[in-house]
Amino acid sequence: MAKNRARYQEATRRGEAYLQNEQWQEAFGVYRVAIAEFSQSAPAYDGLGQACFGLKQLDRALECYKLAARYSKGDVSYLQKVADMQERLGRLSEAARTYMAVGEVFLRQRELDKAVSNWQRAVRLESSLLGPHRRLAMVYQRQNNTRDAVREYLAIARILQMKGEDKKALQMCRAALRLDPDSPDVITAIDLIRKGAAEYNRVEEEEEEVVEEKAAVQTADEDLPAMVRQMARAFEAERAPVATVTKTASALDDARRLAQNQLAEEIFRDEDDDDSGSLSKLERDALIGQAMDYESRNQMENAIGCYERAIVGGLRLSAAYFSLGLLYKDNSQPDKAARALQVAGKDAAYQAGVQEALG
Repeated sequence: MAKNRARYQEATRRGEAYLQNEQWQEAFGVYRVAIAEFSQSAPAYDGLGQACFGLKQLDRALECYKLAARYSKGDVSYLQKVADMQERLGRLSEAARTYMAVGEVFLRQRELDKAVSNWQRAVRLESSLLGPHRRLAMVYQRQNNTRDAVREYLAIARILQMKGEDKKALQMCRAALRLDPDSPDVITAIDLIRKGAAEYNRVEEEEEEVVEEKAAVQTADEDLPAMVRQMARAFEAERAPVATVTKTASALDDARRLAQNQLAEEIFRDEDDDDSGSLSKLERDALIGQAMDYESRNQMENAIGCYERAIVGGLRLSAAYFSLGLLYKDNSQPDKAARALQVAGKDAAYQAGVQEALG
């Protein structure tokens, strides 16, 4: 085993030097040696991919980057190379989905700007992808960027209408209207959806029909979802969230951490068909994000307002009631704090924390 590792280290050392000198064929050879010694080495596959790229063997480079991403257990840079190579090869639908996945990983790492950049690239390559449009709408609303949020809600509405889901399309239009009640674009979209107008966005109709058919077919790159799940698990393990709350002297702190983790996971949770609230899940997610941001900056009244609006809009999550109760308490509103914490205390995971908070 020691000999294998020595040969691997020597091969990768020489490979790096060859890459720096653009000696692609030599780099290709030594990285093949490295992979022979350690067949699941992400850096070795990455180096081999760079050599293949230098040799203009783009298909082989793509396969190498896929393997590097698979074996890396959490290095998103390899997945970014997969997306870039798919785009270079003209596999735009696959590239769009990979950029979407990269954005999700960056969101879990709390690198919002990088996540947004990747979702924007995804929708530029394939405008009919719902996932990145939903994420962008949530982020823009969270940032109080009304114009861009409205644009994304209307894009979602258009895609849903093309799928024949007029009810959901109208829900997205109503969400846009709440942000900008005087928007003529939103009012027009609502009118067209209600009338079932076939001419809605007819300029792009033929193109989007083709895109929609492609979107209905599972991407040829079947490894990508598994890669993303693997990366997400790796990042979640690094964060080591508190899974349960024990009745100890730190029960309040444990419950607070649990609430923050559960609120973050609510944002990551896939879109569902729950229309019970007056706000869409996207709007509630945006409010959760805003509330957490305000809370981290100790802007209690703003955070309270966001949690209140999310709960009134249909959010039924013990973590939200617990966080809101603590904010009420810190903001000298004991009656409201007691009511919110009592609701949270119905969840066994928060009982110890609620008891400590109520004193």
